[in-house]
Amino acid sequence: MSNDARPRLAARVRLQPDVPSGKLALLAPESVMLRNETSAAIVELCDGRRVEEIVAALAVRFSAPRERLLEDVTAYLGKLMARGLVELAP
Repeated sequence: MSNDARPRLAARVRLQPDVPSGKLALLAPESVMLRNETSAAIVELCDGRRVEEIVAALAVRFSAPRERLLEDVTAYLGKLMARGLVELAP
C-alpha cells in the first residue's frame, strides 16, 4: 500500500462504541470486532485521508516514530482490506 493510498471503511461497515466493554467496535454484516485504543485510532482516521496523513496524526497522538508506525499501519490496514472491512478511496 502506498503512502498516497486513501483507506476508508467499506460500505456497510461502521465504528461505534460498545457500551459493555467501553471499547470501539468495528461493525460489519454478521461481524463485530472490538478495537483496542491503537487499532481504533487507525480505523477512526480511515475517512479517505492518505496513509501518510494517518501516520502523521498517529505519530503526534502516540509520540511514536513515523517509520515504525508506517509499517504497523500498512500491515493492519492490509489485514482489514483482506477481510473486506476497509477499501481504498478513488
